[in-house]
Amino acid sequence: MENLPFWILTVAYAGHILEEYVLDWQDWAQKTSGMKLEWNEFFIANLAVIILGISCSVIGFECPVYSYLFVGLATVNALFAHIGTTIVKRKFSPGIITSVFLFLPICFWAYFLAAQKGILSLSFILISLTGGFLIMLFPIALQKIKQKIKN
Repeated sequence: MENLPFWILTVAYAGHILEEYVLDWQDWAQKTSGMKLEWNEFFIANLAVIILGISCSVIGFECPVYSYLFVGLATVNALFAHIGTTIVKRKFSPGIITSVFLFLPICFWAYFLAAQKGILSLSFILISLTGGFLIMLFPIALQKIKQKIKN
């Protein structure tokens, strides 16, 4: 039960992926970023995210620096990829519903539990968020590399 927030966040991420797919995140992302995105790449990238979520859920508080990378990923995804982009572009972002109503509350809960366990610090939060940002950046970097190779 101790690792429950990580498991719930993994299930929430599956819901997030479903929201993005049903509400056509691909079309929105291509219009927003100008990158050519394929659904098969979307599914592979999100499979990797779910595998990360499962591994973080299994490890949990035995190695919180690792497990909180998943919490950081969900937090960064919610705040920047969905909420921030919606505000800046003034256009609905597929994924914002689960970001606001699932990711942020679950991540807040996870960080609250870290505080209760005495492991929450500014450096812990920064490692979590920076790691999450780098994980989110990885498939974007691969897309950029792919575009350069094809041109």
